Amino acid sequence: MSLAPPQQIPKRGSRGVVLDTGDAAIPLDRVPYFISDLRRLGITGGVMLALLVVAAVTIIPQVVK
Repeated sequence: MSLAPPQQIPKRGSRGVVLDTGDAAIPLDRVPYFISDLRRLGITGGVMLALLVVAAVTIIPQVVK
């Protein structure tokens, strides 16, 4: 997995522009805190989903009565 950087547009009138054909993407294992941020996002999403289920089973039927 990697994030590709934006393409660079060569300046007008420049000659002899050499474009690198290699992969210019950033490897995600070198991005600090990426994996830990994904883990926190997953945990937060799971807790929010659990709260929605608990509310749908317990609180909403009490309000509808």
